[in-house]
Amino acid sequence: MKKIITDFKLAASIAFVHMSAKLKQTIIATIGVALGITIFVFMIGFIQGSQNYMQAIMFEQSPHLRLFNEVKLSDKTIIDNIYPNQINTVGHQKPKDIFMNLKDGKQAVKEIRKNPLVKTVSGSVSTKVFYRLGAVSINGTILGINFEEANALFNLENKIVSGSFTELATMPNSIVVGSGLARKLNVKTGDKIELTTEKGANFSISIIGVFKTGLVDIDNQQSYGSIKTVQRFLNVPSSYLTDIQVKLFDPELAPDEAKRLQKNYNYSGSDWKKDNTTLLEGAALQNMITYSVEVVLLLIAGFGIFNILTMMIYEKMKDIAILKAIGFSNGDVRRIFMTQAFVIGIIGATAGLLFGYLISYAISKMPYHSDVMFSLDHLPVSFNPLYYIMGFSFGILTTAIAGYLPSRKAAKVDPITILRG
Repeated sequence: MKKIITDFKLAASIAFVHMSAKLKQTIIATIGVALGITIFVFMIGFIQGSQNYMQAIMFEQSPHLRLFNEVKLSDKTIIDNIYPNQINTVGHQKPKDIFMNLKDGKQAVKEIRKNPLVKTVSGSVSTKVFYRLGAVSINGTILGINFEEANALFNLENKIVSGSFTELATMPNSIVVGSGLARKLNVKTGDKIELTTEKGANFSISIIGVFKTGLVDIDNQQSYGSIKTVQRFLNVPSSYLTDIQVKLFDPELAPDEAKRLQKNYNYSGSDWKKDNTTLLEGAALQNMITYSVEVVLLLIAGFGIFNILTMMIYEKMKDIAILKAIGFSNGDVRRIFMTQAFVIGIIGATAGLLFGYLISYAISKMPYHSDVMFSLDHLPVSFNPLYYIMGFSFGILTTAIAGYLPSRKAAKVDPITILRG
């Protein structure tokens, strides 16, 4: 053990002498590694922070799983009933005439609420409508909710811009509209508009509030009313529900739990992963691009280290030959040049992490205001320690590989040939 420590100290001292002799090249190589790590830490922190923010907005407004009735084609046609033993083909088959109402929906909500995996659950009534004011007519969706349940799901009270949700249950024919919809209709809290259902029924309704989620599709076309109000618009009984929305304590269990509930209640269903496939795949693609850029940057830095060490070997051929002539082994020579590579990698990676953190911190404090992302007051940056560990590891790995190849070449130097000239 003592001999190993002694050999390492000797190799390190010689390595530092070589690096001091080529101080300019050593500094350039170190800067290359530091720059690569700095860009990596900043890019992945900023991109991941932005993704986390967008996903937080999206998922806050989405249940982990939902149950509903889906429009489907009929399993059998009239021709199938007449000719049951033949293969029958029908073009442009019409969908089945089904009710969007969930059978025993209220009972299902009560049973699901008792599930220990479930954090909160809410039944609602959703329907397409036309919002009309004068000559303006905008199609959209109205969602009938129990405010306490929906607020636990979507944190609605923090999204209110004017007015409130509290009067939905007590004030007949009242709704809270999205900010984009209010802007298109040029209305505000306290105004009245006309609402037309899909079946042509017309109602005069009061706007008691305006909300803003930051999601354009929702803000531009959706409104909230009480369940009783929407059921009255549709002329349906109080047991009528079209959607059951659920949030779990563990979102990762949503796909399996959705399948189980669909089977138990014979409803159609979906989960947050299925509903947000495009968003999740886009995030994965962005991460892939970020890591690819980082690999390229570190390869460039590694190539610089490789060139510097290779040139140093050519310039130090006689020194290497003398070292081997006086008893240094191939392993000792490799250790000298690998030490140089590791020193450059460790210093460069450490400096890169520091500068990457400082730049990310400065960016995270930069004020940012958006009409769409109204809750964002500064640029989002992630400071996940995993990214710093990855950056440091990439830096060390790259410099180790870049230093290994020249060190092997140095170890193969024939001292007799070199000394003879």
